[in-house]
This record gives sequence, structure tokens and C-alpha cells, in this order.
Amino acid sequence: MGNVVLVGSQKSGIGKTIVCIKTGITLSEGGKKVLLMDLSAGKKKISEYLNVNEDIIYDIRDVMDATCSLEQAAIVISDKLSLLPCPRIAGKLNDIKIEAFTKLVNDAKDVYDIVIADIDKVALSYIDFDLVSHVISVNNNDFSCIKEFNGDKKIAQKFGVDSILAVLNRYNRKNARKGTMMKLKDIQKMTEMAMDVIIDENSKYSETGYDFLFAKEENSFNKAVNTISAKLSEEVQPVQAAY
Repeated sequence: MGNVVLVGSQKSGIGKTIVCIKTGITLSEGGKKVLLMDLSAGKKKISEYLNVNEDIIYDIRDVMDATCSLEQAAIVISDKLSLLPCPRIAGKLNDIKIEAFTKLVNDAKDVYDIVIADIDKVALSYIDFDLVSHVISVNNNDFSCIKEFNGDKKIAQKFGVDSILAVLNRYNRKNARKGTMMKLKDIQKMTEMAMDVIIDENSKYSETGYDFLFAKEENSFNKAVNTISAKLSEEVQPVQAAY
């Protein structure tokens, strides 16, 4: 049975979707069979980042509504990476039932080593946390991050998810030194979370496309994703079932 990872944030435009995609790419290149599930209301969808938006016939809601099978809706990106795309129709993801989410995830766990769900906030009513192995909370270093990191941690722990990974994205070192944003040591102290996944503020990481996501250049973004991927890979056993 595969592991299920939730990638969420209490902020919009923070970069969680590109963290989600790159993590999936890195894990798949390392030999894991990965499914990206796009459940985010963000303006740019995973299918657009991966240049497969026009390939969508069925989407993730169609699978949950039993309009089609998981196999029919999943778009193959590479040998070990697939995407269950977000609907292109606005509002189609409204009113997701926990039973539909649970069935979808259980079916995916039978086929994939790791299922990575790009969601909005961790506190969503349809999430069955009994199926979740890891929660990744993405934030930056403005002053609201303390409350938001702690909020995500509290929710995860409430439902018995002990593996909570904080990703400090768009970390602005200059403003941290000036005191207009939070310093790393203060964030760690006030959240009691290890901030060992740090991505520096860089406009290049925000204006990403297909080529950037598949590039292997050395930068803080790729270094951080390698750290995330290593943590997620530690206890994963390959799933035997396949399409």
C-alpha cells in the first residue's frame, strides 16, 4: 500500500504547487511510482505546469463521481509519474464528500508507491486523515507563518499524523536580517518544528515552467526538494499492483 502525502498552505501564491510537482518528479526519477492529485483551487493547475492541460478527458472529480476509472483519468507524464488533473470547469471541486475522497485514495494506494495531493488548507472536511502518512506545510517567513505552521501541525497531530514537514519557501534573508520578517531561529523556536527545508526568495522559482521543473541545476529549490524526497522515501515499499 502506498503512502499518501498532503501538500498544503494557509497562504495562496506561496509556491506549494511547484514544490508538490518537483517532489513528485524527483521521487519518480528515484524509482518510486508516483501519482500527483490536483485538488487545489490555485489559478495555475498542475496540468498547465506539465503542459498536459489539453490532454484532459476526465479529471479527479470524474473519478470520485464514478464517471470513469482512476486508470482512465490518470495522465501519464513519464514512466513512473502520473497526474490526476484538476477540473477545468470552475466550481466542479465543490462539495467533495469524505467517502469519495477515501475511495479514491484507497484505489490509488493500491497502484502507486506515493500519492501526493496538492490541496489548499490542511483543514479540509473531506480529508480522511487515517489514510495520510505525511503532511507538508508550505509557508514563507512573514510574521503570520508562526500561527499558520502551528495551526497545520495541530490539525495533523489531532488526527494522528506524526510526520509533519515544514517547508520554508520564499525565505527572505535580507528582510529577516532587517527585522521586517521572521528569522529562521525564531521560527524554529516558536513552532518547535525543524526548518531544514528552506527555499530562498528568488523570482526565478515563482516564474516556473516545464523546463525549470525538470531541470537538475544546483539551487536552493532543487536542494530543498531533494531533502523532502529523501524524507518521504525513507519508509516507502514499492507497490506490486500495476495497471
